[in-house]
Amino acid sequence: MRYPIHSVLAAPTHRLLSASRINLGVTGQQPDSNSPLSSPKSPSRAYRRLIKWGVLLAIASAFILAVLFIWVTTELSRPSQQTDDIVLEIRRGDGRVAISQRLNQIGIIHHPFVYQLEEWRRGGDYAPRAGEYLFPKDVNLSEAMTIIHEGKAIQHSITIPEGLTSAEIVAMLNADPRLNGVIAAIPDEGSMLPETYFFLRHTDRNDVIRWMQQSREIQFAELWAERPDDHELDHINDAIILASIVEKETGISGERRLVASVFLNRIRKGMRLQSDPTVIYGLEQAGIDYDHLHQHLKHDSPWNTYVIKSLPKTPIANPGLASFRAVIYPEQSDYFYFVADGKGGHRFAKTYAQHKANIQLWKNSKSD
Repeated sequence: MRYPIHSVLAAPTHRLLSASRINLGVTGQQPDSNSPLSSPKSPSRAYRRLIKWGVLLAIASAFILAVLFIWVTTELSRPSQQTDDIVLEIRRGDGRVAISQRLNQIGIIHHPFVYQLEEWRRGGDYAPRAGEYLFPKDVNLSEAMTIIHEGKAIQHSITIPEGLTSAEIVAMLNADPRLNGVIAAIPDEGSMLPETYFFLRHTDRNDVIRWMQQSREIQFAELWAERPDDHELDHINDAIILASIVEKETGISGERRLVASVFLNRIRKGMRLQSDPTVIYGLEQAGIDYDHLHQHLKHDSPWNTYVIKSLPKTPIANPGLASFRAVIYPEQSDYFYFVADGKGGHRFAKTYAQHKANIQLWKNSKSD
């Protein structure tokens, strides 16, 4: 059987063309970008450069922070090179910069930035307190910051002697340069308790007075509440007045209760107290100079117990706790008189005749 030539050749050619199309579709033709067989685009050059610089910057930052951390840590533990202990005052209102500059000036730190950075790092839990601080000569910054934060400021003290008038106490406070503030008025006589008080530099003088008044009120009230039921005095103010007289009459602790007993015995008998310090106080209040006290024993004043038959109208000084206690718990005695013995103490007498003899002994001791 014969076949046409075109028929024999046509079929294979058609198959070859189809195969070629298939092969091109598999190996030679670029695939559609939307095809799941497509590969991701490679990063652009600019993007690769950005990543490179970002990595380098991160490494450099980490290195700088590490160096900074080591430096600050070293500075925090580095002892001061001072040869003596250091005193530094942190004033109320001082901020981070002011404190760092002062620490730098006294040699505790070598650069203010160290303190500023460390205070920032500690955050809100760290709060420097105003005050005057004493730092050991080998203190480091970390220790100094702890001292300032805990408020371990230098405590100053002032000792108020017993028997001063309120005006004398005010003058004493005004003369102390460690205190601040203006005292507007002289406190009431006998309203303050003489003793040692502690304070920070720049404490207001009125605060010290307030402490003294509170201390007197509390401690005297406690003693007064414990007084014997049959005590001669009915009011605490009377006890304070008498305690001020006892305070001015003797500075010997062993005599206070005996002196108090003399005055309480005289009150019980309705006698005038006849205390020289009450005369002196009245003269000073009137601005009268005196060289010879006996010339002023009849001076008319509400404090002169040679004239009035009762206690003075106010205390004549600020008595201490010991004198007030002596009035609350006096010695049991039959004495109504006493006079100086010329040796700093007193001689006591039950009768006026004995008292006159003791006065003569005192005069003789002065002439010797």
